[in-house]
Amino acid sequence: MTIQRGEIIRISLNPISDREQAGDARPCLVLTHTQFNQARAGIVIFSPITSSVKPAVKTLIPLPDGFKIHGSVIAEQVRTLDLSQRWWKSTGEQLPDDFVDTVVATLNVIIG
Repeated sequence: MTIQRGEIIRISLNPISDREQAGDARPCLVLTHTQFNQARAGIVIFSPITSSVKPAVKTLIPLPDGFKIHGSVIAEQVRTLDLSQRWWKSTGEQLPDDFVDTVVATLNVIIG
């Protein structure tokens, strides 16, 4: 199965350290382009999703309405993992390209 850019997957992020988001099956937003995901056979770049919505925190990007998953993407907590080495599954939900672009643009402001 090819993982799509904008797809929400549930993935085990353990082990974690310090202030990283933990959880046995945390929802995460795939940021890498679909072609990259195909070529790298399991390597994806993503940001975890939290159930919190805090409009004052500009790096927490609220998910659009109308999806099963609610909360915010944590733009500054970007991770790269090999999904062939971890438990994961698709939620079957795909966020719009413009939303993913907003998350990536926020990250770009952070790392410039």
